[in-house]
Amino acid sequence: MKFLSGLITKDLLQLKSYKKTLIIYILIFVLTGFAQETTKGVGVMIAVMLTLGFGMFGMATFNYDEQAKTDRYILTFPLNKKEILVSKYVLIIGSTIIGAIVGIIASFLIVFIIDKQIPSLYDYINVALGGILGVGLIEAIQMPCVYKWGAEKGRIQMFIVAAIIILLIGGIFFVGQKANINLPVNNMPNILINFLPAILILATLIIYYISYRVSYRIYKNKEE
Repeated sequence: MKFLSGLITKDLLQLKSYKKTLIIYILIFVLTGFAQETTKGVGVMIAVMLTLGFGMFGMATFNYDEQAKTDRYILTFPLNKKEILVSKYVLIIGSTIIGAIVGIIASFLIVFIIDKQIPSLYDYINVALGGILGVGLIEAIQMPCVYKWGAEKGRIQMFIVAAIIILLIGGIFFVGQKANINLPVNNMPNILINFLPAILILATLIIYYISYRVSYRIYKNKEE
């Protein structure tokens, strides 16, 4: 696993120049959270935004690698593309999880300071897991696009794919409403409350796994 620590260290060193930007984003996210009308809304917004912010910062390493043509250099070492790809996914997932943890702690402390009482930690854990799933969906689409078209064009393609998915989901709900299709959701709240953390974690793992398989198929056939 030495390759993993080495590649991740390389990416973290690249992200050092983003320290000031990250601090500014954290402050903006916290201030954005305070724009909510309720204390719970403040906590929810901060938890989600910090998860999103940290997760997306990990994607900045692709810009550095593309500009410096890092892969050509790295592949001269006894490493293969699968190991490089694994390190990227570990970095992205790890930064998202760190963002979720920071978001949970920040939300908990801020809500505690405002309300003068201990908030429900379970609620904010679920919110952070939901944020991880949301960020995971974005990253799962973006990473194969980056490997296919590059960092800049990949973002454009990601937005196109994401827009298509949103339109499809919106279209399904629209058609369902027009056709008066009623879904059996009477018992869903209790099920979701009891199994929500497991559902969110499982969905996130599935999304990342599918993304990894697609990225690997693209990357292994790509000529550097």
